[in-house]
Amino acid sequence: MKITYAQITSMICELATKVRPFMNGYTNIVGIANGGLHVSRPLAAMLGCSHSSVRISHYDGSVRRAIPIVEGHLPQSTGNLIVDDLIDNGWTMQTFADHFGLEGNMTAVLFWKPGSFKPDFYVAEKPEGWVHFLWEVE
Repeated sequence: MKITYAQITSMICELATKVRPFMNGYTNIVGIANGGLHVSRPLAAMLGCSHSSVRISHYDGSVRRAIPIVEGHLPQSTGNLIVDDLIDNGWTMQTFADHFGLEGNMTAVLFWKPGSFKPDFYVAEKPEGWVHFLWEVE
C-alpha cells in the first residue's frame, strides 16, 4: 500500500487531534529514526513542542542483528511523546521501552498492527502487506 503525501499529512493532523488533549505536562516529542522523524517533526510543530530523536536499528541491510543499535538520549526522563511511523512486530518500540523506559511517557504512531506492542495513540490499523511511505527507498 502506497501512502501519499496528502494521506500522511492528514494522518499527522488526526494524530495531533488525538494526542493534544493529553499533552498537559508533555513538552517534548521524540522521533524514532528514520521513519518516525517524518511524523514527529511536523507533529511537534503542530503541538508547539520541542523535538529530539533517537535511532533504533534492528537490521544490517536485510540481516537482523542479535542486539539492536540504540543511539541518542532523552532530553528528560518523563513528559515525552515517543513517535514512530508504524508498529508492525513491535520490536522497535519494545527496544525503546527496554532501553529508556516508558513510565511517564506516551507513545504514538500512524499505523499499528494489532497483536504487537500497542501504542497509547494510533491513527489506523496497519493494512496487510507492506506500507510504502514516501521516505522509503524502493
